[in-house]
Amino acid sequence: MDLTVLILNFNTKDLLNSCLQSIFDKKWQHRIEVMIVDNGSSDGSAALVKKNFPQVNFVESGQNLGFTGGNNLGLKEVKSKYALLLNSDTKILDGSLDKLIDFMDKTDYDIASCKLMDGEGNFQPNAGQLPAFLPIFAWLSGADDLLGDIVSNFSYQARDLNYYNKDREVGWVSGSVMIIRSKVWQTIGYLDENIFMYGEDVEYCLRAQKHGFKVGWTKDAQIIHLGGKSSSQPKYSQWRGEFRGLLYIYKKYYGFLASLGLRILIYLFVTLRIVAFLALGKTAVSKTYAKIIFSI
Repeated sequence: MDLTVLILNFNTKDLLNSCLQSIFDKKWQHRIEVMIVDNGSSDGSAALVKKNFPQVNFVESGQNLGFTGGNNLGLKEVKSKYALLLNSDTKILDGSLDKLIDFMDKTDYDIASCKLMDGEGNFQPNAGQLPAFLPIFAWLSGADDLLGDIVSNFSYQARDLNYYNKDREVGWVSGSVMIIRSKVWQTIGYLDENIFMYGEDVEYCLRAQKHGFKVGWTKDAQIIHLGGKSSSQPKYSQWRGEFRGLLYIYKKYYGFLASLGLRILIYLFVTLRIVAFLALGKTAVSKTYAKIIFSI
């Protein structure tokens, strides 16, 4: 096989059904297979897949192993040239998988992602720079938003559209849609299971680059990513997970003091956000950030 599409599922039956339909209702030029890892779902996902998509390689973990543990379970079974980590809350557009494979075949990138759009067709940022001090400061402080493309090219989470106007090398790409060359996991191993969810994609890209691999992004392949549909509190879960993941990455790669400095920086800017959103009358957002401070 050229590509194994690896989809992790945890109680997202309807989303999973839609995602699989978007793959199997199209013809692909490359040899593509689909593997589902089910993280102990109780919503009938297994029965649906086995009935409607018998061609899928269905793996049942029996428990919720998190994003990292579930994907690792699948990656250990992949024999294809490439693996594509794909969220269940995605829809595959015509030609997108072929274009992703072609992008990898024609370049020297070892990990990559592509253009993502939400359910309404709006562009969805999904890459950025590795979490050195300047990119982290630009992101936490909001300087990347205030100063536009002057600073956004150095931001940990690149949100300026100019960053995505061409194929390019990046620091990291989101694990929601991440294609990986097989030699990467054969060399550096799998996702770090110390991170349950959020930040594991950044850590993996950082670890890969430390071993000489390259991370890229292409505008040619396009995929719809609904985002946050598998979480009852998507913003709280996401923001808390991002901060926790970053703190773990800093401690792992830069040491305790760097991790402590980052924690202080996070507390500072999260506190400023609490005050700012209160002043704007957005109490729900302020309460979410306050809750995060006591949970990281």
